[in-house]
Amino acid sequence: MVPKTFEAGYPNTTGFRKVVKATIYIKKKDGMSDADFVEYYNNNHAQRAVPILQRHGIISYSLSYHLDRDRKMVQDIMHGKAQLMDYDAICTFVFPDYLALAKFLYDKDGAALNSDHENFMDDSQMKMMVGDEYMLIEDGNKVG
Repeated sequence: MVPKTFEAGYPNTTGFRKVVKATIYIKKKDGMSDADFVEYYNNNHAQRAVPILQRHGIISYSLSYHLDRDRKMVQDIMHGKAQLMDYDAICTFVFPDYLALAKFLYDKDGAALNSDHENFMDDSQMKMMVGDEYMLIEDGNKVG
């Protein structure tokens, strides 16, 4: 059982998933092509993270990319008026509670992965947002 302090969700609310969703904003390292960035992140770094995350009860782990093609497409759709974030990827972890997140963050193997960042990303630009997720539509159906 998880101590109450580490439980996910917000007291006296409904509609939240009662999970801990960590969203990390990533900038690729200078001079790296979009193709090399995706290749390294998907097939090296992320694959090394999977067993460590699974050891700590991860619910889901995903990567979303915001590459040159995407930027151009959205600018075309919005007639050049899109105010796009200056990041190349979003890494999303969903944990059952804050204890699972903390165990992952302090896992010695997880910490060792940090030294791999220099191979594909600019660590100094990384930003994080952590909280619960309120669902409105899931699988095309209104849920909230």
